[in-house]
Amino acid sequence: MNVKDFKQKLENKEDMMLIDVREADEFASGEKVEGAQNIPMGKVFVEAGKGNLPKDKKIVTICAKGTRCEIVARELSKKGYDIDYLEGGMEAWKNTS
Repeated sequence: MNVKDFKQKLENKEDMMLIDVREADEFASGEKVEGAQNIPMGKVFVEAGKGNLPKDKKIVTICAKGTRCEIVARELSKKGYDIDYLEGGMEAWKNTS
């Protein structure tokens, strides 16, 4: 999902789970989307395997540049999750803020 659509969904307070898949140190030291929780890429698959991610709620993944969050979204989509990713990641987010 592009930044414009993502911001619109946030403004409309759509019910979404925001997962930032950057590593903990990247997340801690970088800019964040309000409400996003940090679950590093490798751990997202573990959490999904344990059934700890909702299948009845939209999930949007976020990373630094859009690559990792796209991989996570693609793989979890195959497992039945309603999931999308922020195109361009935090880099695109910062450039349109």
